[in-house]
Formats: sequence, C-alpha cells, structure tokens
Amino acid sequence: MLRAVPDDLERDARAVPPGYGRLASPRARRRARSRAGRWRRRLLGAFAAVVVAFLVAAGAGWWYLNYQLDQAHRVHVATGLLGPTKPGAPFNVLLIGSDSRSFVSNSAEAGAFGSGSVVTGQRSDVIIVARIVPATNQVYLLSIPRDTYVDVPGHVQYISGPNRVNAAFNSGPSLLIETLRKDFGITVAHFAEINFAGFQSMVDAVGGIRIDFPYAVEDAYTRLSVQRTGCQLIMGGNALAYVRSRHLYYRRDGVWTPDWGSDWSRIRRQDVFFHALADRVRSELSNLGAMTSLLGAVVRNLTVDSTMTNAFLIHLALELRHATSGSIHSEVLPTIPYVTSYGADVLLPAQPYDRQMIARFLAIGEPRRATAGAPPATAGSTASSTLAPSTTTTTAPGSSVVFDRQPEPWNGTPC
Repeated sequence: MLRAVPDDLERDARAVPPGYGRLASPRARRRARSRAGRWRRRLLGAFAAVVVAFLVAAGAGWWYLNYQLDQAHRVHVATGLLGPTKPGAPFNVLLIGSDSRSFVSNSAEAGAFGSGSVVTGQRSDVIIVARIVPATNQVYLLSIPRDTYVDVPGHVQYISGPNRVNAAFNSGPSLLIETLRKDFGITVAHFAEINFAGFQSMVDAVGGIRIDFPYAVEDAYTRLSVQRTGCQLIMGGNALAYVRSRHLYYRRDGVWTPDWGSDWSRIRRQDVFFHALADRVRSELSNLGAMTSLLGAVVRNLTVDSTMTNAFLIHLALELRHATSGSIHSEVLPTIPYVTSYGADVLLPAQPYDRQMIARFLAIGEPRRATAGAPPATAGSTASSTLAPSTTTTTAPGSSVVFDRQPEPWNGTPC
C-alpha cells in the first residue's frame, strides 16, 4: 500500500535544485537540461559573435592599414637598388629629407615652406644611409653631409662631374643612389624620402617631442625659437625648424652666440630629433588615435621605391616594434673643409677615415670572415678594400678632419 509523501518532505524535494538528488522529478530534470542547453547555445552564440567581431575588426584594420599605405608615393628607381634580401638579414635604406616644395598647395604652406615656383627643383637636406638589423632590432645611421664634394656619374648637365652630393638628387633618387655606389661603395636595398610637411606632421601626430635645452636657441632663417630652458615640448613647426637649422644662435650668460657648426651641427640636431621621435612614438604605441594620425601623416608625405610593398612595410614595422631610441646608433662621414677653384665652400671625404668607417658600417650584422686580417664582408657589395676611388677624396692629417664628435650642449638632448 502506497503512503503519501509528507508535506515537509515534498517541500524539501522542491527545495533541491532541479536535476540534483533523487527527489528531482523527470520533468524537473528535463527542464534543467533544457535550461542548460539554452545557456550553452547562448554562450556559444556569444563566443561566435566575439570571433566574428574580431575577424571583422581585424579585416577592417588590415584593409585600413593597406588603404593608408597605398597613399604613399612610389617611384621606380632605374638603377642601383639591390634585389630582395634574405629574411632577417641586414639591409641598407637610403633616407632622404627633401627640400622640394612641390607639395605646397596654398598660401599658408608657401609662407611656411616657400613656394615651389620660387624654390625650384629638389635637393637632399638630409642624406642618411640606415642599416637595419632585424635580428637585433638595431638601426645604424650613417649621415653624409649635403655639401660633401663628390664625382657625380653620368652626363646630366650642370649636375654630373665634381659637385655636392645633394645635387645628385635634383632629378630623383636614381642618380644619388648611383653616386653613393660609385664614390663610397655603398649599395642600398630601398629608398625612402620625406618632405618638410612630413617632418612637421609626424611630430604633431604624436603630440610633440621632448628635448632638454640648457640654453635658449633660435634661427631667423628657419624660424626656430625655443626661449625656455629645460625639458621642452616641441611641436611640429619648431621641430622642423630645429632639424633644418644651419644658422643657430644660443643664449649663454645673456649673450646670443652663433653656432658655427652649420651642417655638422644640423646633423647632430637631426640625430637628437630621431631619438626624441622614437621615444615619443614608443610611448604612444597604445594610443590608437595617435598611431592612426602618425600613419596618415607619414604616408601622405612619404615617397618610397616601388619594391617597398605594403607587406614589406608591415613586416618591417613588426620586426622593429621593440626598438627604442637606444636601438638607434649614428655616425657622420669624416670630411675635410675645402674651397673649390670657383670659390665654393665644400667638404671633401677624408681618406683613409671614410673608407674605414664605411667598411665597419657595411659589416654590421654580417658574419665575420674566417681569414685573419681580411676586410669585413659587406651587404651585397664589394669589400671595403675595393671601394671605387673618388676623384675628390683626399688624404690629410687627422687634425684637419672633421669627425663630428665635438659636444654641443646647446643642441639639447631627448628627455
């Protein structure tokens, strides 16, 4: 005979969570399984939505990145560029800061940079060979003063023959690349050029760079003006004026004193600029807005050779993402002041110092030769012992050579 379940026991059965214990009914267990199934479906649906959203965002990000990089100007370099390098191998990139005003399109830009109709042609204000070593995230910069007197090859009227190296850039990168190969034995894999507006826009995009000035500095020609000392936030206009300055004055003990270093001092200031910009960019890597602005500022004012594909640029950025200002090393080609027969002040490459520096530079990141005393191997070019002789190089006592080592505190330091 069946006995009724006491009310208190029935209440205890209802108190047990569905699906647990012997007192749960088959209907309760079915309801529990149904609810669990719904939650699993919801969780799976939510996860799928997250995955889809991530893929869409990644696809949109990839599309946007490629769209932006497509805005960079690409030029065909007729001769001189090396073929593709092996993955991870060091390679050289010719970096040019151009004084071309071809980008000027309004009165404001003409007032800031000069009109293209007045300042015609183009010269290379900045000539730097960057040796990039992906394996160690290191970048080595070899600056060549723009007034270095070389033998420009070819038959270009008013350009070829004995001339300043920056004149070889007048019609584009091909002749300059060939000049570097012929006169210095330096071969490059890629070429990149940025104009005045690009320098300025890059700095503004990351919110300025910080430089510690022990003295107030100014340059009436470039409109540089830093009147306060200490760590200063320098925005794009002043940063460009700082990089271009060749007639800098600094105020010490209340007296404005000229910096007679001209191009040598400007190269030092360019070095400070690159280090300060690298520090600033690294500090803003997590700032999506700043990085988007930086990318836009760069590509609108950037010209690269046609072999620099979007994939190559993205891969290079990923390889160097851990680089800091401490990863950037710089030096300047040794030169000797010289006056030409027609009275022009130029600089001659100094032997044997320039050959030695170039040989060391091209050997960075390369395996050392096993033979003792053999010259170091170079990247895709002949060894330093076979560098093409230049008709304008000279041998002189070390006391006459400018090695660009003199400290100049008025140029400031990154902070």
